[in-house]
Amino acid sequence: MNLAPIVAGLLAWTLAFPSVAAPPAEKFAFKGIELGSGIAAVASNPKYECRTASAPAADTICGLRPREKETIAGAPVRSLFFFYYDGKLTSLSIHLEEKHFATVTAALRGKYGEAPSRVETIRNLKGVSFENRTHTWKTPTETLTAQRYAGRVDQSVIRYAADDVIRRIEERRAAVVKDPSKDL
Repeated sequence: MNLAPIVAGLLAWTLAFPSVAAPPAEKFAFKGIELGSGIAAVASNPKYECRTASAPAADTICGLRPREKETIAGAPVRSLFFFYYDGKLTSLSIHLEEKHFATVTAALRGKYGEAPSRVETIRNLKGVSFENRTHTWKTPTETLTAQRYAGRVDQSVIRYAADDVIRRIEERRAAVVKDPSKDL
């Protein structure tokens, strides 16, 4: 599976939302795994498998093994990916059925407080309109987004991103492009 479009989308969403929310009471984490944490907690868990990647903000991607199950706020997860760079968690992406979006966002508001939301109208191929709502929690260094419709009208996504780490990765890569002698 080519994860480059998922990572690129995650990066675009992370950088698209300005800092407008009050900082949450605690660091963003999923099941106790915080952004910036080491890979050991996930890599040593038999529920997950990790593989080397060449994505823009990840050199290792871990996900659920086949037939393994996970939940978020009691809702079943369709897919879950942890993105690591130099052994540190830079972001994670959780896909779930849209019918669980309200439950999950209510739980996120309970944990992190209210978040600004953005509403846009999207249309499917038949021209039917849907109200797509995206909630965004921000701290000075992290972003958590919950998007009602993600690529399909039956799928939602929750994305956690360590903005400061992703920016540093981009700066290093830009320096290499400008001066290939730094790529040694």
